[in-house]
Amino acid sequence: MIHITKLWHRCIHPGGIDVCRPNGSGDYLFLFLRCPTEVSLHGTYELVPENTFLLYEKGAPQIYRKTDGEFNNDWIHFDFDSYDNFFEDLGIPFQTPIYLANSDAVTDMTAALFIEFFEVGNHHEQILDQQLRTLFYKFSDLYRFSLINNDRQQKYQHTLEKVRELMKQQIYLPESADELATTLGISTSYLQHIYKDYFHVTLQQDIIEGRVQRACCLLESTSYTIGEIGTLCGYNNAEHFSRQFKKLTGLTPMKYRKNRISIEKENT
Repeated sequence: MIHITKLWHRCIHPGGIDVCRPNGSGDYLFLFLRCPTEVSLHGTYELVPENTFLLYEKGAPQIYRKTDGEFNNDWIHFDFDSYDNFFEDLGIPFQTPIYLANSDAVTDMTAALFIEFFEVGNHHEQILDQQLRTLFYKFSDLYRFSLINNDRQQKYQHTLEKVRELMKQQIYLPESADELATTLGISTSYLQHIYKDYFHVTLQQDIIEGRVQRACCLLESTSYTIGEIGTLCGYNNAEHFSRQFKKLTGLTPMKYRKNRISIEKENT
């Protein structure tokens, strides 16, 4: 059976924290870092991002700190009646930062454990044991999925970096995410997912930005009408073009052109 020694959900230290346990805490520790944290695993501190998990083996050093503001984390201290390679069988490594982009399932289970930990009853210990095991089963599945997903994503990263560079230069602007997904031979939803992961902005946002930048160039350097420029930049509706242009530049296309003409006259 697994016995929870102590745990806390959303434990906040307003002034930061500096934990240094060279010989561990006498039990196992499952740690969820809700904020960027410095962690020492090999003698030197390294900064790990928020949404990072760490599983400390019994007796392993537990050394981590955050000295520049509020520290927020979840933690579970626990031990086994008899350890039987539980984590090795699940494929969860010790003393290894594990980042999960979506950790909601695991943190929700931690919250449920936190409530049960302060309950009483004839089967209280058995409930905690089963809930914690279920949490680790779920974590194992999410971790394995993240490894597979990362391998798949990496093969598209270089291509998407090149595509984004062409978009920034207005050399290539896909009409939609569907067009680019078809070119890459992947689903539109998967493309949108990995694009956001790579660049922290949606593909649609970059397409719109590229269209507006192209429109700015055409407004400055050609005599095309506003409607013609909208069409050349991928807009079938003039009002939609004008709204998106103003949202990014603060001006309507007509006002933008007039301003540029006035600036040019002042400079001549």
